Amino acid sequence: MTSCRVCGHPLPVAAKKCTTCGEYQHPLYRWLSGNVLSGLIALVPICTLAFTFVYDRLEPKASDLQFTLTRCDAKQIELFASNLGNRAAILTHAEFSSSGGYQPLQIRLEVADKLVSGGDTRAIILSTIDTISPGGLVPFSLRQSANCRIKIRLHSVSFTQKPSSQELTCACPPV
Repeated sequence: MTSCRVCGHPLPVAAKKCTTCGEYQHPLYRWLSGNVLSGLIALVPICTLAFTFVYDRLEPKASDLQFTLTRCDAKQIELFASNLGNRAAILTHAEFSSSGGYQPLQIRLEVADKLVSGGDTRAIILSTIDTISPGGLVPFSLRQSANCRIKIRLHSVSFTQKPSSQELTCACPPV
């Protein structure tokens, strides 16, 4: 016979738990059954929140607005704007050129829709302004040319207030 390590009550040699006080006799069992295990379980949500907070502070904050051209017509252009970053960006204005200087394009979006959130994609329609370019994107005389191209320049402002532009090219629309 041996005695309990906590209360001193006599126990059989192979006993794992005292019948009087209910304590485990092996130190590892006592450690795991006590307040230490409760404390470790309580630390799990705290560590999860701390990791989320630290990760948010260490993650680079940037917006990366990319444009994909889907269609060029005589008077309008359809494209998708995708923000591959984690912060918002704003599409400010667009312009086109088919023969020399750039001319403005009208963006058919509400002001709130010009903001592209991080990870978001938005469909955008750009159209010519009839008073500025009555022939549409390409003057009629250039539409017959074999190497007729339209350059579209899209301007945006990133989360860090840094302006940028991206240029796309599409073939002239058929006559």
